[in-house]
Amino acid sequence: MTRNFLLCLLLVLPTQVLLFGQAGATGTILGSVTDNSGAVVANAKVTITNLATGVAKTTTTSSSGDYTAPYLQPGTYKVQVEAPGFQKSVLQDIGLVVAQEVRANLTMKPGAVSETVEVQANAVALDTDSATVSQTVTQEQVNELPLNGRNFLSLLFIGAGAVQTNGEMGQMRQGEGNAISINGSRPESSNYTLDGLANTDTALNTPAVILSQDAIQEFKVQSETYSAEYGFSANQINIVSKSGTNQLHGSVFEFARNDAFDAKGPFQSSNPELRQNQFGFVVGGPVYIPKVYDGRNKTFWLVNYEGWRIKNGTNLFFSAPDAAELQGNFSAENLPAGGTAACTTALSNNLPCMPVDPTTGAPFPNNTIPSTSFSRIAAAELAAGLLPAPNCAGCPQGNYRLNTTLPNTVDQQTYKFDENLGRAGSIFFRYTKANYSNDGISGSVSVPAGVSIFSEKSTSWEVSHTITLGHTSSTTSALASSRQLPTRAAIRLPRLQ
Repeated sequence: MTRNFLLCLLLVLPTQVLLFGQAGATGTILGSVTDNSGAVVANAKVTITNLATGVAKTTTTSSSGDYTAPYLQPGTYKVQVEAPGFQKSVLQDIGLVVAQEVRANLTMKPGAVSETVEVQANAVALDTDSATVSQTVTQEQVNELPLNGRNFLSLLFIGAGAVQTNGEMGQMRQGEGNAISINGSRPESSNYTLDGLANTDTALNTPAVILSQDAIQEFKVQSETYSAEYGFSANQINIVSKSGTNQLHGSVFEFARNDAFDAKGPFQSSNPELRQNQFGFVVGGPVYIPKVYDGRNKTFWLVNYEGWRIKNGTNLFFSAPDAAELQGNFSAENLPAGGTAACTTALSNNLPCMPVDPTTGAPFPNNTIPSTSFSRIAAAELAAGLLPAPNCAGCPQGNYRLNTTLPNTVDQQTYKFDENLGRAGSIFFRYTKANYSNDGISGSVSVPAGVSIFSEKSTSWEVSHTITLGHTSSTTSALASSRQLPTRAAIRLPRLQ
């Protein structure tokens, strides 16, 4: 039935669907089982249990006493081994992070099967089964460390070698992280994945979906000698979304900032407007319907929403023309005459000269441009009154101060469903949708300063099925899609206050 369900999905889903293995979003527990003398114990039953969900996976040791349990969700596990003539051996609290291979070796003692020997796993263990150079950001760090803007990208800096540089990433997607260089690589050299699915914005090389902090289980940065399942770039940032557990958990949050709490800057009679609100909720647990269905240990769900509503006021200074200059009269200006050596020097230093008639190259009479020489655009701007008069005579940066408010709006929602199918394996479905838009100053050095509008819509969904083919091997495959609507940018005139 599960196979038919996945086949139907493959036939009816649109062409932007990708069929792939998503081992990079999971981890592996492996090891060997021996007795007191060091001899291997073959055909021992090994049970690996996720302590948060109660989901168990069973395998057996090979003739060499080895076992492997791949495609496990990150979390804390218990490994139990049983074999005839031996006491049960249990290794508790094995921490497994994304894209990790954890070795859990167990020793069995002769005795009755009803007897149990429990051993606590080491809090810190060397990863001897992988040569990958990596940094893992755990769920505790994601939950507890303070993040400016609640953006998980800030957690990249707790690892060695990550620095922030300047780039259009931060200019276009303000508030969602600037260009980040890891170990000296270019900011464009980072590949982002979400639950094993490609999650890189191909235009800006940032995460296509900025998953909410409350929806992230953990993530891992791999910068050297990672395995062949990864590609695209020099660095791999592998993010794993959070799942529901056997316990019902939830939280509601609201973070606020306001300009009323800020000190005034120089030449400011009042602070620029600042209204920053980040709010949302996360809730998850087992699917439980009293007297109908008990999904503990097998069926889980999680829902998360986060919204940003930011109004970021700013003061910008420009050199605005006065009333006479707006009419083309520059006779009162102390500027070098056009075509002179002094003008050449001024132009080389990005300074102005007196205007000249472009048709003759000669100065205008009385250094005044006649209105008949105005372009149609200039005439239209003057008629509409788009060029304001100077308003800041004592300001050193310019004679005009532009006070404007730039809005930033973000909505992100994530839904996840996990199901343990027993012998048929396990399956999960995740759907994430994010809408982002912001206004920003274009960097113009004249008035009016254009305001750029950046808008982006991203959708990411995935259906993943993992099944054990035999006692020593498993496979996982997924139907997934990640889509971004084309970025829309526009320039419009500022809102003046």
